[in-house]
Amino acid sequence: MSRLLRMPGDACRFWVAGRCLYEEAMNPGLRTEFFCTVLRALEGRFDEFVVRGEILGLTSEEAGRIWDQRMAQALNIDWDCANFDFLQDDGGEVLCRHFIEGVCVLRLPRCLGRCRHHELPDDK
Repeated sequence: MSRLLRMPGDACRFWVAGRCLYEEAMNPGLRTEFFCTVLRALEGRFDEFVVRGEILGLTSEEAGRIWDQRMAQALNIDWDCANFDFLQDDGGEVLCRHFIEGVCVLRLPRCLGRCRHHELPDDK
């Protein structure tokens, strides 16, 4: 008997570079393993700064001035992602080619083809 082949899922609204965005689209932020590791490190650094500011009793204005003055030092973290691929955007910011809506596309599950979640994009 012949093996059953799935139709490709590349026309699905949840298809992104061979990966499936369905779970993240339905429950944003629920699966932490999809998060960008670089962004998580940056968020962790900022959270540490906020906690220290609260311990020292800084006002939001004082904390904001300190953050602006020391941002480069505060964000001096290890870019521990081997797949971080720089992409220059129009605004001059450096982004990762694999970053979309807060998650790393490479951490999403592979699309195995058309499935029960398959939907056409709104523009088609």
